[in-house]
Amino acid sequence: MVGATQDQLTYWDKTGLVSPSVKPASGRGSRRLYSVEDIFELKILVKLLDSSLTLQRIRSSFRFIRGQSRDLASLVVFTDGKTVYFYEDHTALVDTLKEGQMVLRIAVQDLISEAEARLTDGR
Repeated sequence: MVGATQDQLTYWDKTGLVSPSVKPASGRGSRRLYSVEDIFELKILVKLLDSSLTLQRIRSSFRFIRGQSRDLASLVVFTDGKTVYFYEDHTALVDTLKEGQMVLRIAVQDLISEAEARLTDGR
């Protein structure tokens, strides 16, 4: 369902990267039960791995995001293959690997629209 192997799921669970929140493993061969939010996190994790990010960087990013009391499932996540960003709001991205350094986003079309409106209003 998420594109991960059983060995990956087991490893991520044992290391605390993404653990099943509904029903944890209770021994060899037991089934884990993941919530919908857990599945979203696993899908994000697999996508980030597919983008050539190392597991160490992904782990650091997840740790930072969770440390900010963020729910991964509610974020828009970006990567350039070297770091992981998420939207803080509609004007800024947060670099999760640089202790939350913000990257400013300027929507040029919004600035043009604002300038045109002021010119039209005569302000």
